[in-house]
Amino acid sequence: MKILSLINEICDPRMEGKVQHNLSAIIFGTLCGILSGCESWNDIRDYCSTKQSWLSRFVSFPNGIPSGDTFRRVFTLLNPDSIESLLRTHASELVANSVPSDQIALDGKALCGSKKLNLQCLYSISAWCHENGLVLGERQTETKSNEITAIPLLLESLELKGNTVTIDAAGCQKSIVELIIEKKADYVLGLKRNHPKLYKAIEDYIKSNGHDNKHCLLDAFDDSHGRCVRRRFFGYDITTLSETKDWSGAKTVVAVETISSKDNDPNHKVSAEWRYYLSSHECNDQRLPNYVRNHWGIENKLHWVLDVHLKEDSDTKAERKSARSFAILKRIALNIVRTKDNTPKRSLRRKLKHSAWSDDYLLSMLT
Repeated sequence: MKILSLINEICDPRMEGKVQHNLSAIIFGTLCGILSGCESWNDIRDYCSTKQSWLSRFVSFPNGIPSGDTFRRVFTLLNPDSIESLLRTHASELVANSVPSDQIALDGKALCGSKKLNLQCLYSISAWCHENGLVLGERQTETKSNEITAIPLLLESLELKGNTVTIDAAGCQKSIVELIIEKKADYVLGLKRNHPKLYKAIEDYIKSNGHDNKHCLLDAFDDSHGRCVRRRFFGYDITTLSETKDWSGAKTVVAVETISSKDNDPNHKVSAEWRYYLSSHECNDQRLPNYVRNHWGIENKLHWVLDVHLKEDSDTKAERKSARSFAILKRIALNIVRTKDNTPKRSLRRKLKHSAWSDDYLLSMLT
């Protein structure tokens, strides 16, 4: 079992001579518990007690099943970076055996339940593989304001060559684009008024060039979800703009016009907005609209799933290390389920229930 061999490589932070329970048994039991719908340390303890004979086929519990407090204490000692490394290594192997993908989306998410009296909620930055729906890596910070420092650390840990990295406006930084280009990747980054000179120069440049068919990449309509939306994508070559000379690899700005109206609006109100994206791709690259649209899949295919099916926003663990490790193990569990069970029309909730009900099904998930 590959996942168990990776768990066995994690260094035990506890003092020798005072260890009563194997670290690998605690981590493996926690992962199996999360795969079966457990949400708290006491849930994990009850699950391991119920499944002790099955778990003992793979790990050892020489002194019985630890208490819920023991599970919690071990994870307060364990460095969350070791669990993140487990996520990254395991995900890279899954991706190697999956459908190739050329887009990696980065986005942040708050762990709302971790907020306590004098503590802000934890914040995580995830790298998400669009085509496979897998979490490739994660970095966690104390606040959203630390996102700019966390993104380069996450990018450094990933294999980016040949991929296109997409990030919202928080990642539109000169140091970040330089790192992406150094790692032989491309980028599509949201551009907002946090860079006023560049934003104004691009806005004026687009107005002077117009929105004609020469620059149009895609003109698409969408009438689902109770509204009608028209999206127009335009690509402009900005290599001659002096304001982009310090932005490594910058070749194109993508301008996206979104025109929308709600079907049930009696006033037939129509709204329109423009968004801009800085990219290292050529301005006529027909993949650019997909990179922009696919980026937001991380919201409904990762963040929404974590909150609704894995109850992440309801998780009230306040101790930082244990909360971080538990959150990362949820992402490993999500990767496992999405890779191993492709049953049509079976929701993630049903897959987790199957893991709890059937030992054979759970074993098929893990092997």
